[in-house]
Amino acid sequence: MSATPTSDSSPILRQRDGDIVTVVLNRPEKLNAFTIDSWRLLGDAFLELDADDSVRCVLLRGAGEKAFSPGNDISEFETARSNKRQAIEYGAVMRRTIEAIGNCRHPVVAQIHGICVGGGMEIASLADIRICGASSRFGVPIKNLGLVMSYSELAPLVRLVGPSAALQVLLEGTIFDAQEALRLGVVTRVAPDDQVAAEA
Repeated sequence: MSATPTSDSSPILRQRDGDIVTVVLNRPEKLNAFTIDSWRLLGDAFLELDADDSVRCVLLRGAGEKAFSPGNDISEFETARSNKRQAIEYGAVMRRTIEAIGNCRHPVVAQIHGICVGGGMEIASLADIRICGASSRFGVPIKNLGLVMSYSELAPLVRLVGPSAALQVLLEGTIFDAQEALRLGVVTRVAPDDQVAAEA
């Protein structure tokens, strides 16, 4: 497996094995939480992969096995999302990335370990196939931050679970387990934690 010429410290890594490319959310010290740079680089990666005729499948995962992603790094909000102009810019970057993943012409498989909430669940919901470990946890507790989700962020979840279940997930803001995620349709398959990578 060869890595693209991206620094190992980059928040988004790409690794290639033949015609399969693995995109890694790479902030393990923060459980792969997103910064605005992470969102931008993830969008760049998917736009480039979509244009690459030699790619046959994209695997999307978080670094390590503790988390796919808990969503946005809220510690960054004071500097990157503290006023209307910044919020609009942040939203535009997120929307571009969501559209890039959702419109990717190659099959996208989400390999989900551990925590997959907020923006992490939004991103995983865009994948064509979503495989998680038995101990994975899901949810969109955005109400706890006093924030709302945009239509582009909501659409993947509504597509998977329907409007009624999506409302329940959002309004209750609860964290649910892998079996509930399977029942709702958030994931395609649940595997033992040590077999998620092999299944994906």
